[in-house]
Amino acid sequence: MHSLPTLETVSEAPISLLPNLTSASIASPDCAVVAPPPLRSANVGSTLQPILVADDDEDDVFFIQRLIKKSGVPNPVKVFDDGSEVVNYLGGARLDAEGGRLRCPKLLFLDLNMRGLGGFGFLEWARKQQGLSPLTIVVLSNSNEPEIVARALELGAHRYLVKYPCVQTITTIVRSVYPLTVF
Repeated sequence: MHSLPTLETVSEAPISLLPNLTSASIASPDCAVVAPPPLRSANVGSTLQPILVADDDEDDVFFIQRLIKKSGVPNPVKVFDDGSEVVNYLGGARLDAEGGRLRCPKLLFLDLNMRGLGGFGFLEWARKQQGLSPLTIVVLSNSNEPEIVARALELGAHRYLVKYPCVQTITTIVRSVYPLTVF
């Protein structure tokens, strides 16, 4: 569990909360970037771990899927519209991983306001789970209220982004979690 960081901005947690990132690796505020080169997983031939997206708004899901695709990673995206669906999926993934049949995901983009089990409820569940420590949880929210940001980070979110982040921010996060090599 992290100690509560001091936020440099209200919209994003400090980069130091994610492995392999430096301040220089985040785009400037305008986020104008050229499309990344095609990438290939470092462990070719194995089943790629899915990137999880938990959001009940179809437009937001479309947007985040598009950003992930633009990041150039080959990993599939698995979408859930309720936090309880993610709980059920991760519970099954952990059980299958113990049998060696499935690799647990390492990245989840999580909306806070979903029907059913919302983002805060999911974060409360996740912090009690032993086997989820490799899962990087990035909260995507419409709110930039300091109290909400602080609560999400206290509950275990690794990063907090206000919707809608730019492609460079998502690319940096995705590539820090799923190291890739250029063809």
